[in-house]
Amino acid sequence: MKNLKSDKDKKDIEEKQLLQPKIDVVFQSLFNKDNLEITKSFVEVLLEEKIETIEINADKDLIREKPEDKLGVLDLELNVNNKEKIDVEIQLSKRSDFIKRILWYLTRMYSKQIKRGEKYKELKKVMLIAIVDFNLQETKELEEMETIWKLIETKNREKILTEDIEIRIIELPKAKEMYKKNKKDEKAQWMLFIDNPNSEEVKDIMKENEEIKECVIKVKELTEDEKMERLAFLRERARMDEESLRDEGYEEGVKEGIKEGKKEGLTEIAKKLIEEGKDIKYIVDLTGLEEEEIKELTETITL
Repeated sequence: MKNLKSDKDKKDIEEKQLLQPKIDVVFQSLFNKDNLEITKSFVEVLLEEKIETIEINADKDLIREKPEDKLGVLDLELNVNNKEKIDVEIQLSKRSDFIKRILWYLTRMYSKQIKRGEKYKELKKVMLIAIVDFNLQETKELEEMETIWKLIETKNREKILTEDIEIRIIELPKAKEMYKKNKKDEKAQWMLFIDNPNSEEVKDIMKENEEIKECVIKVKELTEDEKMERLAFLRERARMDEESLRDEGYEEGVKEGIKEGKKEGLTEIAKKLIEEGKDIKYIVDLTGLEEEEIKELTETITL
């Protein structure tokens, strides 16, 4: 009987649905300095260029100049080939302020490179790559999975003011169609993996793409980690609760909903992050809870 149970357990693990890398906590656990080689492979495909050196920023908080300034947390921030700063962001929920948000991230990333007294010429190129799980209104007439945005002259649109600022937006809903047109398209392959590693397409991709195969193995390890599985579940549930309220037209209802009991999942996420030793500022931005609430939770955990 013991062997039969073990076989069943093994089968359950094999059939278990893998966590989706597009969930931010899974994405951040997969692409980081501890998984340098797969992170490098992923970013090389995103940039379509060879990476000689890559430095991953472990402290992903965007610096606040004043206490009241908004804090941002980057999903994946890198210094590539010592010449450009890259921020890769995952956005699952469609928000009316999406464009403003990525502009804020980009400009903060650009300005924080130098301090008072340093020369502007030391500023490196900054690029924000936003991977979004929805179709943009601005690109609805375009078939391309990826669009690239720069500062151009409006009358002479081929004239670019500078190469130092660039935004790339990749729409996951368009990835499958792109893959159907060209199954050798590595960027489309990676996007299908980010979207859903359980899909039949990804199973086929793994036969040819060793890097994605390695990533699937890593995701299996994350899936078998009960703490990570719970964290991903709570993070996704909190996102869906917030999205549900927003879809109903209650923009302010998100905050009210949290106050009236919706924050149970967010509190659980905060506790897990505290146990992992994450910085308070990071937890505040990820969960939306107040700093004082995080401090109180920290005290209860450490008692």
